Amino acid sequence: MKNKTSSDSYKPEPVGQASRLSFNSWERHLPHFQLSGNYYFITFTTHNRMLLLPSHKECILNAIHFLDGKKYNLLAAVVLDDHVHMVINPVDGLTNIMHSIKSFTAHEINKILNRTGKVWQDENYDRVIRNEKEFLEKINYIVNNPVKADLVEEYKNYKWLYVKGWINDSL
Repeated sequence: MKNKTSSDSYKPEPVGQASRLSFNSWERHLPHFQLSGNYYFITFTTHNRMLLLPSHKECILNAIHFLDGKKYNLLAAVVLDDHVHMVINPVDGLTNIMHSIKSFTAHEINKILNRTGKVWQDENYDRVIRNEKEFLEKINYIVNNPVKADLVEEYKNYKWLYVKGWINDSL
């Protein structure tokens, strides 16, 4: 290992299992730990903050609903102009869940736009919801996000918002 100087770009040498990964993939991927029986708050964002059209938002919300009861139990979701928030209780692995949603919706959105290319950022943010207080905070955050983003004046007027047993539950 060479000595680090102020002009060098320092990268640690991989050891053990990490040696099988490239530095780029090792540095890029956030750790995602999944605990069984927990609720998760998940956020994922479009590639380069691409703006989602109404037809895209419809596709995404429909895909999220389609997987409800199959890969997770959906409690809340909102599709905004360039990102999505969800609260779920996973049945399948988070990696599989996110791949299913992102892969299908990217294909459909690209078909709508008559193009190819990335739709979603590679990463997503997931957080275990630890207690009832945090659960209610996340639901409140999802419900108020379209208002805070100036997309509507009242949450109940936002078409791409869902909260089980409360908002747009007839979907």
